[in-house]
Amino acid sequence: MISSSFYEYVDRENIDPDLICRICRSPLIDPILVQCGDTYCRLCIENYMGSGSNCPSQLCNQLLNTDHLIPNPPLRVVISILDKLKVRCQLCEKTNIDRGTFDEHIKASCSEYRIDCPGKNIGCQWFGPRNAYDEHTKTCLFEKLRPMVDILYKVIENQRLDIEKLQKQTEQQTTEIGQLNTQVDQQKTKLEQQKTELGQQKTEIELQKSKFEQLEAQLQQQPIRIGGIQSQNQNQNHEILSIRQQITTLEEEMNKPRSAIHWLSK
Repeated sequence: MISSSFYEYVDRENIDPDLICRICRSPLIDPILVQCGDTYCRLCIENYMGSGSNCPSQLCNQLLNTDHLIPNPPLRVVISILDKLKVRCQLCEKTNIDRGTFDEHIKASCSEYRIDCPGKNIGCQWFGPRNAYDEHTKTCLFEKLRPMVDILYKVIENQRLDIEKLQKQTEQQTTEIGQLNTQVDQQKTKLEQQKTELGQQKTEIELQKSKFEQLEAQLQQQPIRIGGIQSQNQNQNHEILSIRQQITTLEEEMNKPRSAIHWLSK
């Protein structure tokens, strides 16, 4: 609701006292009920609690907090009475305006209510009464420039949308690049693991090769050993044969004396 500072009540003395706020001493606006049953304007009681915490009623004087403030939806007839209270506009001096329609009067028809130039959003600083509005708009340079400014604003807006689109595309591409980098890092990690495994396999192959070479060397030495053994066997056979011949010779020599003795014994 428009500030009540813009109007004053007509025939104020005859307004029902039950409709008067005990803080501002004016007819209630947005009534609020407190714990003792008294009713105040919402803004009045909230401002009052900012400077003191006791109920304004001398008969109550209880401590108050925001939990004690209850909206008081009055009967429709009471609302109607409050809205039909007659007021006088302190700006244009028009009188006998219903309080319930005063906002509409200020926003639409009060000739002295100060408003902004429609060119404010493009730089016009004019702020004056409504009755001077038409004359101002006829000479306002900003309003004359509005068609061009609107085109520029449209161009700027389109550029802003294009920039936002490019930013989204850039963000998407950045995300995709990040994903690709992650995949590349994963591939690099796999390659490093495979490289390590290949190195281990190479080491095992070299060990196997070394063992094979050792076995091959041992196998190459086996014929030499076998040849040596065969040579030893031949020598032994020759010695055995020589010994047998010596034994035969000895037996023959021993048999000669035996034959002679046998002959003599005859």
